[in-house]
Amino acid sequence: MILPLPETPSGIARVKLEIQRVDYGAPEASGRQGGVQAGFPVWGVRLELDRIDPVSADLWSAFIDRLRGRIRRFYCGDSARPRPVAHAYGMLSLARAGGGAFDGAATGWSQTVDADGDATITLSGLPAGFVLTPRDLIGFKWDADGAAAGTFERRTVARCVTSAVADEGGEVSIIAEPPLDTELVPAGAIAHFDNPLCVMQQVPEETDLAPVGEAGTMSSGTIVGIQDLRP
Repeated sequence: MILPLPETPSGIARVKLEIQRVDYGAPEASGRQGGVQAGFPVWGVRLELDRIDPVSADLWSAFIDRLRGRIRRFYCGDSARPRPVAHAYGMLSLARAGGGAFDGAATGWSQTVDADGDATITLSGLPAGFVLTPRDLIGFKWDADGAAAGTFERRTVARCVTSAVADEGGEVSIIAEPPLDTELVPAGAIAHFDNPLCVMQQVPEETDLAPVGEAGTMSSGTIVGIQDLRP
């Protein structure tokens, strides 16, 4: 089971969505800092709650209860950047360059990685002039083959680190981090810009909700998760 975040009148005040790496350092006497990547990076999230009303406090408390520690997963992205900043409003009113309404998803994508390890993602089927800037997220979603009833929908994101504008044909190429692991993210995954999400697993040791006051309010809370990325 994958749970959505609660829809509450009050809740997330701050969000930190960052790449989590397991790297080994190899410092040298010269001062040079060598390093090597161990495994593929995943996303980690930290949600900070603030001044939570009684109804919202109940919903956040119930959400943590339902996660059952590390057993269940939840969907989470960057609530401060649910769509490209240049198209924060009215994105779905745009038209594709080739005609037809734009639903927030590209019609195709590919990735190339250069000798320095930079990943360039090329997307097609976008509106002409579609603008991407640093910190915009590109979402990828797909279903696992052979999944049982209640298909486990896989999701991940890549974050733009350069700026680019789609050409007249609706194609754009942009550098994003981290590079997609194409052994996990299939070529048939849908690339999209409407509310990109990851599948997260709670880190119970770092998650903490403040006590509930007599009025039912909660002053603060922190929810921490780490990405569960599967093929």
